[in-house]
Amino acid sequence: MSSLSSQNQQRAHDTARSNETTWSDIDKSRLYGIGSIMYSALTVALHPLTVAKIRRQVTTNNNQTTFNSGSFFQNYFRGLSVVVSLAIPARIIYISTLEFTRELIDTNTRHFIFNPPPVMAAYEKQLQSLIPFVTPFSGGIAGGMAAVSSQVIIVPMDVISQKLMVMEDSVYRQKGSAVNVMKSIIAREGYGGLFRGFGLSLFTSLPAGTIWWASYAGVKDQLNHYADPNYPMEIPVIARQGFVQVTSALALQSQLQFLHNLLTQ
Repeated sequence: MSSLSSQNQQRAHDTARSNETTWSDIDKSRLYGIGSIMYSALTVALHPLTVAKIRRQVTTNNNQTTFNSGSFFQNYFRGLSVVVSLAIPARIIYISTLEFTRELIDTNTRHFIFNPPPVMAAYEKQLQSLIPFVTPFSGGIAGGMAAVSSQVIIVPMDVISQKLMVMEDSVYRQKGSAVNVMKSIIAREGYGGLFRGFGLSLFTSLPAGTIWWASYAGVKDQLNHYADPNYPMEIPVIARQGFVQVTSALALQSQLQFLHNLLTQ
């Protein structure tokens, strides 16, 4: 009787979630194609702010936070080619790991809760009370794994691009290319120099990614109850979940990112 009740609850639960988009439903070519274009455009638009922020954080001389010569484009778009060329594959790794892992963890966790092994059959009701936490749990684990996996590309990208951003004007005019910076780092420190600060990057990205996607998934799951059932998500719902997601993650991420920028110089 308990098994039949559990099956009915799982069937009702699956029906309620049948309208949700899964990783297998997503058009990967559109996701990576259009998504990469939009992400690259946003990166280009925000790059001058990134350059100004990095120079402000890592330079001790106030005179070095501004540029003495060169055009706006030459100064505030330093390192852009490195960022754009490496951020796209890093983003693909991030999204693929995130969505695939989240769906895998979510599906298997729900199956375990509704179909516990015999030794845990006595705790069936207690297990089913954990259903509201499955979505943020799977989102948090997947977000942490995605953030960590992408650091293999992001860390060398940060090391090279930030070296270009903080170069003195005279040095940049002579040696201001990504290839020269990479060669000098390898010659001086070996290939490990390209991964300077990798440990701190993991320490930064793991909690930030976990908090970010756990809060996103949890808030989305709760606000879905107030959305119009005829539409996947309404704009006000997306806005509210985005606000909670951003404020939760940035509170931790900003301080850790500051330490990371100092270490990679």
